[in-house]
Amino acid sequence: MHSSQSLSIGAAILCGLSGSCVATPTPQPPGYPINDNIGLSNLTQPYYPDIAECSEYIVPVSITSENLAFNYIHWEDDYELEDFLSIATTRASAGFPGVFNGTVTVNATYEIAASFCTPKQPNGKEKNVILATHGIGQARTHWNSPYKPEEYNFVQWAVGEGYSVWFHDRIGNGGSDKVSGFQSQVNDQVEVLRGLAGIVREGQYTGAVGKPDKLAVIGFSFGSYVTHHVVATYPEIADAAILTGIGLNTTLGVNGNGLVRSFVPRIASVQNAERFGDLDNGYLTWVDGFSQINTYFKAPFYDIPTATFAEENKNAFSITEFLTFAAGDLDAGNFTGAALAITGENDYIVCDGYCPGIFEEPARTNYRNAKIFVPYIHPNSSHNLNFHHNATGAYKVITDFLDANL
Repeated sequence: MHSSQSLSIGAAILCGLSGSCVATPTPQPPGYPINDNIGLSNLTQPYYPDIAECSEYIVPVSITSENLAFNYIHWEDDYELEDFLSIATTRASAGFPGVFNGTVTVNATYEIAASFCTPKQPNGKEKNVILATHGIGQARTHWNSPYKPEEYNFVQWAVGEGYSVWFHDRIGNGGSDKVSGFQSQVNDQVEVLRGLAGIVREGQYTGAVGKPDKLAVIGFSFGSYVTHHVVATYPEIADAAILTGIGLNTTLGVNGNGLVRSFVPRIASVQNAERFGDLDNGYLTWVDGFSQINTYFKAPFYDIPTATFAEENKNAFSITEFLTFAAGDLDAGNFTGAALAITGENDYIVCDGYCPGIFEEPARTNYRNAKIFVPYIHPNSSHNLNFHHNATGAYKVITDFLDANL
């Protein structure tokens, strides 16, 4: 990372692995360092769909972000972390001093690892590009699963329907730049996505597709909140927004304290030094696979090997992004594109386990000026739509929506 960045940046709201790919070199925008010799042997992702031509890039994005300043001790071990969480998620938090203290302006340039996949056999829709942002606990492979891709791979589905997909690792994840886990938060991620959307709109890093005819932004979970904040703050940025695993009812649905208790967070580098040893103590992960199942899955609508794969390939998350995901104004009344909000019927995270009756509002009011707003509850699934038995049913809802509204 190349940056001039203030140091105390933080939180505010507590609330088969095998496959093949053809990669096509594309002209490089001047001054943008990317893989100079993109070929199959240079690709880092474990799988790409056979029906797609895919390339990987390192994309520099410069941002200015107004962040909330985290003013609590940087814990040294899990004991100190648990003490923080036990106070911050209970009635004792009313007298919890000194955690948040003002704001900090961040000026930084981050290098973002990304992939672009487009159909090998174009049908005219390939110039409609989907820009995808993953959530907490995943990297960009969330969209491009190497595990049973015919069942769980959104990129494969979307490319099969004629669309191109541009998907990236958020800062702190995968191959993208790492920052302190006591710093990275939702506002940083919003500004990065804003920058990426502008880059993709200009036809950079989109191969032969060039400038898209239409741009749709899609998110999952935390990535959906990032996506929502982007279209709320910069409403001209996209023609459509798809929000998966999101709930905007922060009174009856989103249960931040319950989520913390369900995750039982641990310092990621302590839990798995081999995978997370390069991250500071601000990066956490849930305690084990059963915790992930409780918060992301719903029996009997998933397979245990699938949940095991998700656990073995999980990413760490920063404490400050975790605590700021719903920060700020959630009103997207200035967005006039098409919007779809979709989550599982039994979403534990954003609906406290049951979405009917609390999912449509205030989401519909927040998107009151959208060309069309569709709230959709997907049956037989919880939060992680991409890894339940009927994932392709959710994918079809998404691409049918785009077919009708782009």
